[in-house]
Amino acid sequence: MNIKRVKQGARITYYNGVYMIALGFFYIFFIKYNMEKNFSVTSELWGFFTRFNPELSFLFYLFNVLIGLFLISTGINTMYLSDFIIKRKEKMTWVILFLSGLISWVGLLTISILFKNLILILFAFAGWLSFVIGMLLPIQYYLQKNYREY
Repeated sequence: MNIKRVKQGARITYYNGVYMIALGFFYIFFIKYNMEKNFSVTSELWGFFTRFNPELSFLFYLFNVLIGLFLISTGINTMYLSDFIIKRKEKMTWVILFLSGLISWVGLLTISILFKNLILILFAFAGWLSFVIGMLLPIQYYLQKNYREY
């Protein structure tokens, strides 16, 4: 039963990696929409900002693309580690996946909350929640597993 839960959790995190890649493409391809939503909570509108300060607005575009690229690379990493867990069920791989995924999703959720962008908050929260579920399913297996000390 524990091994079955490990595989279920790894499959959930594998699909979480696919979701992370899709979210990264969303960040890249919908830059204008994201910037308009991010700037809607401030007193300055994105259109005026890009018109009167194009150099600085270009940095915001690059920041958005950078987040998207990091999400894509982290999603590929998550898929690879999840596939490795399905095949080998090693504790260290699970720990690396747990730490990297938790840091990525919490960081993305924090950035989205600071931008006060409700769409990105919902997307990041859904990804974080599915990741946590995928990580909590096999936790009992890894906590009970005994390893030799060298």
